[in-house]
Amino acid sequence: MMRQLSSTLLFVLAMIGPASAQSSAESMVTKVERAIVTQTNDFRKENDASPVSENAELSEAASKFAKFMADTDRYGHHADGRTPAERAKASGYKYCVVRENIAYRTNTGEVTAKSLIDVFVEGWIDSPPHRENMLADYVTETGVGVATSDDVTFYAVQLFGRPKASAIKLKIANESGDSRTLIVTSNDSEDEVELPSRAIVTLKRCFPTTISLAESDSGIRLTESTQLRITANELSRSQQKEPQ
Repeated sequence: MMRQLSSTLLFVLAMIGPASAQSSAESMVTKVERAIVTQTNDFRKENDASPVSENAELSEAASKFAKFMADTDRYGHHADGRTPAERAKASGYKYCVVRENIAYRTNTGEVTAKSLIDVFVEGWIDSPPHRENMLADYVTETGVGVATSDDVTFYAVQLFGRPKASAIKLKIANESGDSRTLIVTSNDSEDEVELPSRAIVTLKRCFPTTISLAESDSGIRLTESTQLRITANELSRSQQKEPQ
């Protein structure tokens, strides 16, 4: 009877052990994911940037890609043959802008949530391109995924996005008596828009946009939906309600 009890106890422990370890690893991953979002917003606040809110579709896309890299040991923004925007779209995110930070950590000793958080967040902060994504004033949402297949190497993905519904809408009315040329600068691109007298043009942009008159050396930088007016002397913000 004693021998049978001992065998049964060993079997039960064997069954409980791996499940308990898996649960612990999942709990740590969740803790790391939440901390990345929190510390990202802390960092944005320190730099006078608005906080980003968590988005379910971005979180799903980030988690799936982190798991893909962990399962295949393939690393890079195009490791699965798609772009970050394509992965976000596949998860249902209707995007205007998508940006992505990725990182991995291979551990040789004890793995803790703090050690992973420090490596991922501080590593991104110290890297100019990743830091730029974290502080971008044109993103409003984020999603984070962390994954491992062996509890040794951990992969982290953080997506930043601005939904299509939050595109910057610009309405510009030429109230002057002459045709005017607008210079529209956005995300390293520059366009010229001819606006006849008394005409109105409506534009949509995903990135902060600077509007100026061709004959002027100064412009107006816009990060949110706005109405502008052109008078005989200048380009200025309208006092009317923003375009919807």
